[in-house]
Amino acid sequence: MDRLRRLVFSFYREDPEIEAELEPLRDCRMSRSWGTIRVECVDAQHLEEVSALLSHLRRPLVAMGLGRQIILRVPGRPQRCYPMRIPFHSDLFS
Repeated sequence: MDRLRRLVFSFYREDPEIEAELEPLRDCRMSRSWGTIRVECVDAQHLEEVSALLSHLRRPLVAMGLGRQIILRVPGRPQRCYPMRIPFHSDLFS
């Protein structure tokens, strides 16, 4: 298991329900480069399962300050980009 996946699973080790929900991440390959977390999925269905886990995936990565966006990829399909932090309305005025 790569370090990023290990980080996510160890972040939720005290919560067996969330840890069980994260099972689709075991089949992914995760990497980090230039502020981007890339998640390589197996196929389109797997991409949808991982996409549903983004809120769980963001929390430990943001807590560690590891990136600005998450990119979900699957061979032969366009990639999906998601910001790590969603700006608050008060942030937009400064």
